[in-house]
Amino acid sequence: MLGMTKAKFKILDGKDGMKLKVSALLGSATVPCEFNPESFTIERSVNYVQHQIPGSDRPILQYVGGGAEIMQFSLLFDTYSTGIESENSEVTVSAAAPDAKKADVRMYTEPLMKLTAVNSDTHTPSLVEFVWGTISFKGYVQSVSQRFTMFNMFGKPVRAVVDISLISNKADNNVRNSPDRTKARTISEGDRMCNFAYAEYGDCGEWRRIAVENNIDNPRRLHFGMDIVIPPIL
Repeated sequence: MLGMTKAKFKILDGKDGMKLKVSALLGSATVPCEFNPESFTIERSVNYVQHQIPGSDRPILQYVGGGAEIMQFSLLFDTYSTGIESENSEVTVSAAAPDAKKADVRMYTEPLMKLTAVNSDTHTPSLVEFVWGTISFKGYVQSVSQRFTMFNMFGKPVRAVVDISLISNKADNNVRNSPDRTKARTISEGDRMCNFAYAEYGDCGEWRRIAVENNIDNPRRLHFGMDIVIPPIL
């Protein structure tokens, strides 16, 4: 019978995706999880700037850029009692030991805390990959928080929950084209130069390009029926 697939962190080389040599901080190229997470979330956000136009009832939204994917989950570590998922023999020994000899759970949570430490070779925290069966998420540890929930009679922590947030290092490999053709537009009532700039270039600040091309000194004085040229961005 096949055993349960265990989640773990692999420490990676940020350039080639190859394993680093044995880490001076962690003593290993992998950090195992005692228990698999019960759940995890992956979220991604996009950023917009709101441009307020005088006399307009709504701002013009300008897309600035997308944010990186964020993965968040919690991990349980327990040296007081062994769960059915545990494959760590040292934890098993600790669970069978008298209360006074229970192992300090920080022995197993501290390697996760050290994933935020600066790597001496790359001068940044190490690139890691969270692997659990078919699940793989590469990036950097954004935050780690330990919450100790059980102690022995001497105040030694024997159970902890570690909340982890990973930020993806996935690169943007999409090729985008800029407007490459000259276009003609006719001014309608209520039109503004910044509206044209946003519609054609995605940037309200590019209204000056249109103004210069059409010899317009005051972009607020556009005449109804006036024809203008929208120059290309090459």
